[in-house]
Amino acid sequence: MARGVDAEQQQHPMADQLKEYQARSRHAWAAASFFSSTSTSTTGSSWVEVFLVVRELALYALLLFACIAFYFKFVGIALSLTCISALLYLCMRLTKEERKHKKSKQRMLLPLSM
Repeated sequence: MARGVDAEQQQHPMADQLKEYQARSRHAWAAASFFSSTSTSTTGSSWVEVFLVVRELALYALLLFACIAFYFKFVGIALSLTCISALLYLCMRLTKEERKHKKSKQRMLLPLSM
């Protein structure tokens, strides 16, 4: 019975360490991205997070200008802004998937004691 108690006491600190590590890895600089269901950031890459937020704001601005152009019946400008914003959105999704893939690949190399 004493062996069972010792094993439980050893498992709790490791479980706590794992929970702390997971919580730190999920910490986000910005609140949450509208386009992503989960935030994927690290504390060391805050400039990347700033760049992603600025790029999302630019996408919102392009969509807003496209709506304004449609309202004033500038269909060519509105369609071109819509195409540019669609390309920007596609680039954003590809970049996020690439970062997510790279991060998961890096996590596979970390030991469980982290």
